Amino acid sequence: MHEIGLTDYYFKELLENNKDYLLVLVNGICGLNLKEEDIEITNTEERDSITYKTINYDIKLVCKNMRIDFEAQKEIVDSTKNQYGEYEYDINRAIYYASALHSSSYGYKEKGYDNRKSVVVFLYNYDIPGTNYIQLLKFYNKELMAEYDNIMIFRVSLVKIPENGKMELDRALKLLIQPNVETYFNDKSDTIRRAAIMLNEYDKSEKAAMLREARRKAELDRISELEVAERKGRNKEQIEVIKTMHSNGFDADFISKALSLDLEYVKHVLENN
Repeated sequence: MHEIGLTDYYFKELLENNKDYLLVLVNGICGLNLKEEDIEITNTEERDSITYKTINYDIKLVCKNMRIDFEAQKEIVDSTKNQYGEYEYDINRAIYYASALHSSSYGYKEKGYDNRKSVVVFLYNYDIPGTNYIQLLKFYNKELMAEYDNIMIFRVSLVKIPENGKMELDRALKLLIQPNVETYFNDKSDTIRRAAIMLNEYDKSEKAAMLREARRKAELDRISELEVAERKGRNKEQIEVIKTMHSNGFDADFISKALSLDLEYVKHVLENN
């Protein structure tokens, strides 16, 4: 990542192709004991139902009762800090992703995902305030003195990791920003060795970059198609609302104001449906 950049595409490819390496990160950072058969890796884009913004998760893990989002942040976007010395942009972005991830999981209730837990892990390639390189942010209700553990945010500063860390998690994370990955070719962990070999063999050529860009554009085209289909679905629902209101005695002028729609559009719907 020191050469290629902590890009979404590269990050996804690394973790998708090394599921055991991903599990080392997930279990080590979040204190879990997931196995490969417990998770399904999905990198689908989701639409925020409030803002209609497309949310593109870097790595999203779906388990029966848990959804985990891994996000990589290469550099500081905004250096503005809050009263605690934290970067406001990082905090707000982390909370947004956690809230979006958690609210979208409600759609899985019919599949038995009632006792869901949403976890967002941000990997920062720079220093963040605090002593520990892994920090947990939880939601707390001061009025009720209650702490909620169904939404959790882990913030990891890669540059805070000890240079000679002996834990597998330390070495696995350090590998992401290590200038010389060859030092991990003889690591005692098979998982880290395999990840290091992939990083070393990652094709950095112009041709490979063009192929990756083509795949990225194909993904964006697919997202665009989904958005068009979704918009058609919303328009269909909108038309049904207009027709129902009209059948209940409301005129086009009232409907357009009530639904904040163009009057000519409402008239067109009523005349052609």
